[in-house]
Amino acid sequence: MPAQPAYITRNRHGTFYFRIVVPLPLRSALGFQREIRRSLKTDSQRLALRRARQFAARYEAAFDKVLTMVERDDYQITDEDIEAWAAEIEGAGSSEPWGSWSSPSTEQPEQSDSPITDAERREDDEQQRRALIAKVLTGSSKRTIPNHQQELAEQLFDFGRSLPYRLFAKLLPERLKALALEQGRANTPQPVNTARPAETASPTLYELWNLHRESEDKRGKPISKSAYVDERGHACRLNILSENRPVSALSLEDFNQLYMLAKEVKLSRGVKLPAPDSPPETILAGPGDERLGAATLQKLILRLDVLHKFAYKRGFTTVDPAKTDKPHIEYEAPSSEEKAFTPEDLSAIFNGYLYTGIDSGSFKYVYPYQFWLPLLGLYTGGRLNEICQLDTEDVRQDRRTGIWIIDIADDPKDKPLPKALKNKSSRRHLPIHDELIRMGFLDFVEQARREDREKLFSDGLVYHAGKGWGSKATTFFTRMPSDSTPSGGYFYSVGIRKRLENGKTDKKKFHTFRHTFVDLVRNTSAEALNVLTALTGHSDPDRNESATYGTGFYMQNKHRILHSVDFPVDLSQVTYADFERRLGHIVAPCVKAHRAEFGLNQSERLPE
Repeated sequence: MPAQPAYITRNRHGTFYFRIVVPLPLRSALGFQREIRRSLKTDSQRLALRRARQFAARYEAAFDKVLTMVERDDYQITDEDIEAWAAEIEGAGSSEPWGSWSSPSTEQPEQSDSPITDAERREDDEQQRRALIAKVLTGSSKRTIPNHQQELAEQLFDFGRSLPYRLFAKLLPERLKALALEQGRANTPQPVNTARPAETASPTLYELWNLHRESEDKRGKPISKSAYVDERGHACRLNILSENRPVSALSLEDFNQLYMLAKEVKLSRGVKLPAPDSPPETILAGPGDERLGAATLQKLILRLDVLHKFAYKRGFTTVDPAKTDKPHIEYEAPSSEEKAFTPEDLSAIFNGYLYTGIDSGSFKYVYPYQFWLPLLGLYTGGRLNEICQLDTEDVRQDRRTGIWIIDIADDPKDKPLPKALKNKSSRRHLPIHDELIRMGFLDFVEQARREDREKLFSDGLVYHAGKGWGSKATTFFTRMPSDSTPSGGYFYSVGIRKRLENGKTDKKKFHTFRHTFVDLVRNTSAEALNVLTALTGHSDPDRNESATYGTGFYMQNKHRILHSVDFPVDLSQVTYADFERRLGHIVAPCVKAHRAEFGLNQSERLPE
C-alpha cells in the first residue's frame, strides 16, 4: 500500500485531516501555530487527497500574498494589517461546500462523508495545545513530558483552557516563567512588600478587549459593525496609553493615571490609529492639537471601566475597580435644532441635479440609490445603513390591512454579507408614505423582483466588512473636498454642507434626515409623539413587543399618523420616471459596469 502523503493525516475515528506548515515569518508576525489543520470530512483517502490538494492551493496562494507584505522592509505593519492578513489565511480554510470550488466529477458521492463533530474539534484543539506545551517544556512537540513536569504541564493547560489558541500561544512562555518564579519563591525567603504587581503572564488591555468581546458574543450580546469598530479603537488607545503592559502589571495608581491620560488623547478624525503597541506619544495631544470631544471621551473612560471589571472578575488583576478615581466629564448633547434640516436645506437637496437636472456635472457615476435614499430618509427617518441594506423582499403588503410596509430587520450573524441593526429596538415595520408610492417606489421594487435582485439598492453599493452597506452612500452624500478628492459630495454640491472657520464641518449629513423626521413627528401632535419610537426604532424602556409587531389596528394608526405629518418641502414634481428620463443615459452604463464587476447579487467575495 502506498505511503500516506505528508499533508493528510487520519484521526482515531478514521476521518482524514489536512495539514500544512505555516511559513516561519507568518508565525512570528501573526501568532499562528506551526501547523494548520482542517478536517477533510471524509474517511475516503481518494476523496481526501482531492480535497487536500484544493486546500493546499488556497493556503499557498494566501501565504504568498501575505508574505509579500510581511517581508517588506519599508512597510510598518499595523494591528489592522495583522487582523486582515490573519483573516486572509483563515479564509483559505473556510467551510465552503466542497462542490463550489472543486472540479466536476462523474464519480458517485462517497457515502462515508460526515462533518467533523464538536467532540472531534475539542480533541483536535486539546492535542494542539498539549503539543505546544510539550514543545515549551521539552523542546519538541513530539517528546513525552517527564513525570516531574506533568503537574506543571496541567497548570499551563488549565491556564489556557478559556483563551483563544493564538493568545494562548503568545502568553504561554511568559506564563511558564511566572510559574517557575512562583516555585522558586516557595523555596526562598522573599521580601514582604513589593512596589508594583509582578508582570506575570496576562493579556494586555487590547487582548483583554478581544476576550471580553468573545465572551459577550457567547452570551448572546453581539454589537453592530460600527460599535465594534468604535470599541476596537478605544481598546487600541487604552493599550497604547498603558504602554502595552499586561493587565496584571497595572497598579491602582496606573489605572488612575490611565483615566487622567484619557483626557489628553488627541482627536484623530480621518487618521488611521497607530498599532496597539505604539508609544503613548503617538496619540497624546501636543501644543495646538485638538483633544477628544466629551462624548468620545466618555466612551473611552467607560471602555476602561468595563475592561477593568472584566479583568478583575477573570482574575487577571487584583486591583479593585471600585477603588479607582474616575473623572467626571461634562457633556451636553447638541440640541435637535442644530441637527435638523431647515426648509431651505430640503429645498436645496431636492432641487439638485438628482431631481431637476439633465447633467450630473462633476459626478461621474449616477445610480438609483442616489435618487431614493434622501426621499426614504425624509419619509421614514431610517438610518442610512438600514435603508442601504434593504432586501427586495423587505418591501411587502401587510395582509391584514393592505398597507404597504418596509421591514427593518437584521440577519443571522453567520449569513454572508449580513444586514445589521444598531440594537434590538431597531427592528420595526414602517408604513410607506403615499408620496413615495406616487413617486414610483413600488414600481422600482417590482422591477427589482423581476430582475431577481436580492438587494434593493445593490446597483452602486458594495458591502464593507466594517461599515456594512452604507459606506459608499456616506461618501457620495457627505464627502468634503480635500487635496486627494477636490470634488465634494452631493450635499456640498447643493450648498448645505460647509466647513466652518474652526475647520470642522457644519454637521449636516445624511443622519440629519433622521433628526428632521423626529422633529417633524414630535411637533405634529401628542398622538404622533406616542408612536415616535415605533417609527424610528429608538430605544424606549416603556416600549413593548406590540410596538414592533403589533396588530393591524396599530399599523393603521402608524400609517394615519405618518400622513398627518407636514413635510415642509414641495416634491409634487418628483418621480422616478422623471429621474430615468433626465439621467437614464448616465444611469444605464453605470449600472451595467457595476453589475459586470460585482454581479447582480454580490457574493461572499468582498471588494478590495
